[in-house]
Amino acid sequence: METPAGLDSVDAEILRMVEEYAPTTLSELARTAGWSKSMLWRRLRKLAALGLVELSKRGGALIVRPREPSTPPPTVKVGILRASEYPYILPLASRLRGMFHRVDLIVYDEARLLALDLAAGRVHLAMAPLATLLLAHRLSAGRLHVVGGGSAGGAYLVRNPEGLGGHATTMASSMELCAELHGLPGGRVYARSGEEIAALLAGGRVEWGAVWQPYADRLARLGLEVEDCGLPVCCVLGAHASLEPLYPRISRAMAESVADARRGAWDPAAYSRLTGIPVEEVRRTVASYEFLDEPPADVARRIWGHLARAALPPASLGHAFPLNG
Repeated sequence: METPAGLDSVDAEILRMVEEYAPTTLSELARTAGWSKSMLWRRLRKLAALGLVELSKRGGALIVRPREPSTPPPTVKVGILRASEYPYILPLASRLRGMFHRVDLIVYDEARLLALDLAAGRVHLAMAPLATLLLAHRLSAGRLHVVGGGSAGGAYLVRNPEGLGGHATTMASSMELCAELHGLPGGRVYARSGEEIAALLAGGRVEWGAVWQPYADRLARLGLEVEDCGLPVCCVLGAHASLEPLYPRISRAMAESVADARRGAWDPAAYSRLTGIPVEEVRRTVASYEFLDEPPADVARRIWGHLARAALPPASLGHAFPLNG
C-alpha cells in the first residue's frame, strides 16, 4: 500500500486496518493494534482532517470507517455572472473537459442566486463575488469552498446628480462591498441585476449606484459620473464539496486559464455569444479587470471587516424587519 503524502508508516497502518475492519470502533482498533486509545485518537483526528476516514458517534462508541470518495458528476455545471470579467472561463471549460464528460456554462444575472445554486449542488463551480461565496459557505454548513482565483477591479461608483437620492446595489455582493467601502449616502435599494441597477440610475430613481462592467461603461456614455471603486477582489472560483477530490486539479486548471487570459489566448467572439454582451463591448471593458492566479485568502484577511459588512450590513436590519420601521 502506497503511503499518502504527509503520512508516516503508523498512519498508513491505521488506514489499512480501518479499511480491513470497518466499520469498527476506537476501542476495537486499539485492542487489535495493541496501541493506546489516546494515541490512536490523535492519529484518527489527523486522518479525518485530511479527509481519509470518517468518525461518528453511536451510543457511547466512536465509529471509524474509510471515507467514501465523492464521485464527480459526469456533467459539470459552471455558473458565471453576466459581466466582461471572465476571459479565462472558456479556456477553463476546455481544461475541465479533460476531467468530465461534459461541461455546461450557465450565465446568471444575480450573484445571490448563483451562490444558492452552488450551495445546493445545482451548479458545481461558480465565478461569484467573494463576499457572496463566504456567506453561502456558512449557510451551506461548509458545502462550498473557494478553490481558485479570478478577477479584481471592474467595479464602479456611478452618480446621477438629478437622481432622487439613495443608492442601488445587489445583495451580499461585490457591489454591496463597494457601497460599504465608500459609504454611499441615503437609503439602499436592492436590485436583482446589473441591468436593473443601470435602469434605476439612468431613470433618476436613485442618485448613486455600484455597478460592474459593462454597465458602468454604458452609463458613462449616457453622461453619468463614474469613478473606480478600487475593489481588490471581485469574483473568484467557488466549488461544491462534491468535487472536493478534484480541488487541486481544478485550482491548477484555473491558474493556467488565467495565464491564458493574461497573454490574450481567449476568444472575445465566443465569450460574447456566451454572455450576450456585444463583442466590441467585451473587448473594451475587459481591460478594467486584473486577474488573480490563486484563491485570494490574503486579500480576504486584509479586508475582512468590509467583507463582513457586505455580507451582513447594518442596512439589512431595516429590510429584515419591515413591520418595525
